[in-house]
Amino acid sequence: MTPDEIADAETRNFDGHPAADGPLPEFVDWILGVLIALGGLVSVIGGSALVFLVDRETLAEGIEEGTITVTIFTADLTEDEMLEVVAAVVSWSGAGLLITGIATILFAAGYVVVRHRTRQQASKGERIPSYGANIVFGAVATGVFSFIPFSPGIGGALAGYLERADSDRSVSVGALSGLLAMLPILLTLLFVLGGLMVGLSVIDQGGMALLTGATMLFVLMIVATIGAGLGALGGYVGGRLAEQP
Repeated sequence: MTPDEIADAETRNFDGHPAADGPLPEFVDWILGVLIALGGLVSVIGGSALVFLVDRETLAEGIEEGTITVTIFTADLTEDEMLEVVAAVVSWSGAGLLITGIATILFAAGYVVVRHRTRQQASKGERIPSYGANIVFGAVATGVFSFIPFSPGIGGALAGYLERADSDRSVSVGALSGLLAMLPILLTLLFVLGGLMVGLSVIDQGGMALLTGATMLFVLMIVATIGAGLGALGGYVGGRLAEQP
């Protein structure tokens, strides 16, 4: 068997058709799509609960009973002021969860469709790298292992390990997987921040709103950087492991 024949055989499945674009079989694409969609569904349910079930009367009762408090401010707030802030945060948070959840479900559907089309193209002789699929795999793994500290490193390592078979971009695929895993959280927190700033502005605390907004944006940037950094480190480790004989 010549080297060319061996290389050709390595790019084909057992049925003689060209292999899909990467080591992941097609059923894994569907599993990833379902897991992503389930995460989006949870977000939609949570957002719907905040938007349609939590009203100002419920919040007012919680504030009056002391079960809902605002402790982020240095200045003392009256119950009416606290109600305005909390109502704005809840409203914006609910909208953020809804939008994030719907976007996540659409992303899941788009991912499955794109991967299916990619495999169809591969069956016609075109081999397409699985860089994007490995990013998604790493991001989903990060979410699954989110109960473990430094989970973006785990997801990045898996993404880097898979990517090393196709290219030397294991570090970047790990970094992007970590960042992608953080996106739903970051998007939701941006809406929470928006609600907080609106609530503060309503009670004439514009200066505090700007200060709080700047502080939270800085924190979000740190979170995104940490997620990408851990993913990149994991990608490097995973790529090195994939090189081992």
